[in-house]
Amino acid sequence: MNLASFSVRRPVLVMMMVLIVIVLGAISLSRLPIDLMPDISYPMLSISTTYENAGPKEMEELVTRPIEDAMSAVPGVEEVDSVSVEGSSNVRVMFSWGTNLDAAASDVRDRLDRVIPNLPLNADRPTLRKFDVSSFPILILGVASNLDPIEVRKIIDDQITYRIERVPGVAAVDIRGGLQREVHVDLYTDKVKALGIPLDQIISRISSGNLNLPAGTIERGNLDVTVRAPSEFSDLDQLRGTVVAIREGAQIRLGEIADVKDS
Repeated sequence: MNLASFSVRRPVLVMMMVLIVIVLGAISLSRLPIDLMPDISYPMLSISTTYENAGPKEMEELVTRPIEDAMSAVPGVEEVDSVSVEGSSNVRVMFSWGTNLDAAASDVRDRLDRVIPNLPLNADRPTLRKFDVSSFPILILGVASNLDPIEVRKIIDDQITYRIERVPGVAAVDIRGGLQREVHVDLYTDKVKALGIPLDQIISRISSGNLNLPAGTIERGNLDVTVRAPSEFSDLDQLRGTVVAIREGAQIRLGEIADVKDS
């Protein structure tokens, strides 16, 4: 007995079977979930470290290589590669598929805790991240204006960013582009060499003169008043007047050996 003869003799049964298949298929199709960005967990962790004003070679020798050596000893690691650029280091650690990334991240953190004391003092603490496809931005907004680029960036930072972050479903806002205000201290090389002033001494004097330190609390009745000792620079003239060295009893101020400008 073949399918054709069975269908001719049992038309009602065949029709009911076909209808059942069609109905079940329609119900399954209507309930089939569609995810344009499925949950895909790549077995990869990235370690980012920032060390301002350090060149690529210094980043590789002082930051990237110690981290690479430590990550190579983590169980389950298949590959370690890195990228070192000016002021930034990124080390990627690849594991085999099926690795429990939570356990792997714990092992990586343990290794990082051993490496951190050997990193430069001014380097930021390494940041560990998981590679998550769903964390990529899905909305990019562009801003254009006839205002000064520094003013535009300030408006976005102070007035727009926090409003976007409050929108339901927004995980984070990353701002790129524009200009940020900087105070440049361009040293006169000849004068600095003639006076024999070390560069680290100039940096130390500027840093120590631009602090905002807590000075404890004062009890006034039922109130505890917090006292601060603000000594941050409020204008460029104060920065220019910073004493960076003393030669033969004369004070040498920053404005005498450098061009200080707002940029």
